[in-house]
Amino acid sequence: MNENDQLMAEIREANLAYLMLAQHMIRRDRAQALFRLGLTEEVATVVDGLSPQQIVRIASNPMLLCRFRFDDETVWGLVANHGKQ
Repeated sequence: MNENDQLMAEIREANLAYLMLAQHMIRRDRAQALFRLGLTEEVATVVDGLSPQQIVRIASNPMLLCRFRFDDETVWGLVANHGKQ
């Protein structure tokens, strides 16, 4: 497996894990999931209704579905240094 194939496999795994987690969170506590995942009500409804086959197909997309929500360097610095003495 070349480096590009390995990267695509890792993206697929991350997407699959994210979609499965998101669907589980939405079904368990929708309001909490919307807040924690940063989803709209409409997107949550779509994710909630996905079949296992649809999740696998969507996860195979070569684009990472989740993203970091910290867009500020200062916040990243605080998170990265949290707990360091």
